[in-house]
Amino acid sequence: MSHFTSSLAPLLLRALLALSIVFGAPAALAGPLYRVSLDTSALAGAVGYLDLGLNGPLDAAPTVARLGNFSGAFLDGGVLPSSGNVSGDVVNGVVLRNGPDFNFFEQLVAFGGLFSFDVEFDLGEGVNGTLFSVAFIDDAYHYLGAAGNVVEMNLVAGEPVALQLVDPAFASVAEVPEPGAWLLVASGLFLLAATRRPLPLPLPRR
Repeated sequence: MSHFTSSLAPLLLRALLALSIVFGAPAALAGPLYRVSLDTSALAGAVGYLDLGLNGPLDAAPTVARLGNFSGAFLDGGVLPSSGNVSGDVVNGVVLRNGPDFNFFEQLVAFGGLFSFDVEFDLGEGVNGTLFSVAFIDDAYHYLGAAGNVVEMNLVAGEPVALQLVDPAFASVAEVPEPGAWLLVASGLFLLAATRRPLPLPLPRR
């Protein structure tokens, strides 16, 4: 009986590790969580606003954009009055919710360097989606560096995010897996490999 238990233990361990990989992998690949990177070197010397918007038609499905992990040359006290359902700041995170009004958050920045942030979306069910946008503007709301938005992400529940980069030199967007999920998968793979050794054969009966 003890030998049977000892030979069964590695099998159970491998099964548990395999389950951790099965359940961890979808979470590691799940979205939507994106890293938006912005290169403003073409605007060196200019001061303006990083303009973030979440807008759609009046019958758009309810959508929430949660932004955090901001980095870049943000200027203190430089936030235009937010319009629509917008809250937060670049230190603690920004939340935008679409609605009947225009929803924009504008943060004063010193252009010329790199900016980045993470964004994830809660998408409500509905046929009509919402547009998340990123632009560079001056204090007169004129676009800088491009004729319009530098990043646009069309959001519809149940469909892949439709991404448009006005100029790849200005921006890039990459999907970011959850760190905890990747750690679970990596740990499972490592331990699964560590347990790969021949199982002991049953002892012959005497």
